[in-house]
Amino acid sequence: MKFEPLVSRNTVPRTYVHAKLSDTYFYSILRDNFPISTWLALGAITQSFLLFLFPAHLALAPALTLLLFRATCAVLATVRLLPNHQMDGVVPGKWTAQLPNKEGEVPGEVAERGLVVISLGARSNHPFGILGPGFKEVGDLMDAMLKELHERAEEFKFLGHTSFVSTERHTTNQVMSLCYFRTIEGLHAYAHSALHRKAWEWWNKITNTHPHLSIMHEAYYSPKKEWENIYVNSHPTGFADTNAFISVDGRPSLPIFDARMGRLRSHRGRLGRGDGTDNEEYGSEPY
Repeated sequence: MKFEPLVSRNTVPRTYVHAKLSDTYFYSILRDNFPISTWLALGAITQSFLLFLFPAHLALAPALTLLLFRATCAVLATVRLLPNHQMDGVVPGKWTAQLPNKEGEVPGEVAERGLVVISLGARSNHPFGILGPGFKEVGDLMDAMLKELHERAEEFKFLGHTSFVSTERHTTNQVMSLCYFRTIEGLHAYAHSALHRKAWEWWNKITNTHPHLSIMHEAYYSPKKEWENIYVNSHPTGFADTNAFISVDGRPSLPIFDARMGRLRSHRGRLGRGDGTDNEEYGSEPY
């Protein structure tokens, strides 16, 4: 039994250069680098400088105008007089992401193939955070490796990645990337490729002189029918935002499927260990 792809609500993932190296990623890291009190102090200094240069009503105008504009937009979006851009890209309802079959088409089984996930992390423990020596080089090498993985995805069985900032500390948290591969052999092949070896050798040279830099990885391999996922009113993220395209009507689409029916309804069903009805004793779901 093949599953029902959400084609009508589907788009191909953004390219690496467009999405993964966007300003949003940089702003998130920069914003996390300093505590709120530092940002408020910088704002206070800027405002004081404006008050020194201009009359009070003119100096206060930019900040008041910006706050009024954003509050007005939020209210109008709440009452649906303006579009709510926080909902951009959200796929409504309950759905799941699956790997395509070997032909790149809609799979006939849940978790039909194995999946490899590696979690990568880097953090600067320097008093100046990401401005400390060496962290820019870490970021540049990581960006170069992720870009190469996307460009040589078929060679290394690479599916895609999601990046985010951790929340373990108030500031200067780890920068994280979750990378997905089809096979453990593909991951191993990339670990010994030229660019990764270059990064590896650079790290070995500087690690004793840059003890404030932290890196880590965790790698996991899940055989077929040993992994599952579920999304509700969510934008495609994580595995759902990879390049594991399925071919639907001759065009590539995200591998997302309706999880309101059949085996995809429940955790056990998505693992191939049930028919999806095992949660019915708790009542119907509002999806």
